[in-house]
Amino acid sequence: MQHLIPALDIKEKSFHGILAVGGLAGIVEGSVKYGGLTLHTVFPGMMLTLIGAFLGGFTGFFLKDLFRTWRGMKPYRGVNNDGWTMGAFLGTMVGTLLQVAASADGANLVIGSIVGAYFGAACGAFPDEFITPILMRMRAEKHKHRPTKRRQLL
Repeated sequence: MQHLIPALDIKEKSFHGILAVGGLAGIVEGSVKYGGLTLHTVFPGMMLTLIGAFLGGFTGFFLKDLFRTWRGMKPYRGVNNDGWTMGAFLGTMVGTLLQVAASADGANLVIGSIVGAYFGAACGAFPDEFITPILMRMRAEKHKHRPTKRRQLL
């Protein structure tokens, strides 16, 4: 059954992580606001965090292209997008945790996740062209040194 379900790559894992953290931030913020467990704030938390990540990635790639053209280089066209998705996930986590630490009652957690996703994606867009080759080499090293499974006969 393992061969029917493909393994997720880093973009998919980061995307699901962004959605999970944004959703959890929405649940906690809604629960604090309404005084009980609320699930209707999950979707807005996820979508607002995801929009913040996409806008941050766009801003990061725009600034990257701007700086490259100022130096006389060709603009970079992101093909793999591993860097900004990883940066957005890390930014979402850090932004939410900083908002938890800064807030006395746990309010505005979704704002922390949105701002964190924005800045994480914008900063992750700059090294985007270097991230994918590094990940490919790490994956190749992992599969090259995989030990073989031996079955013992009883």
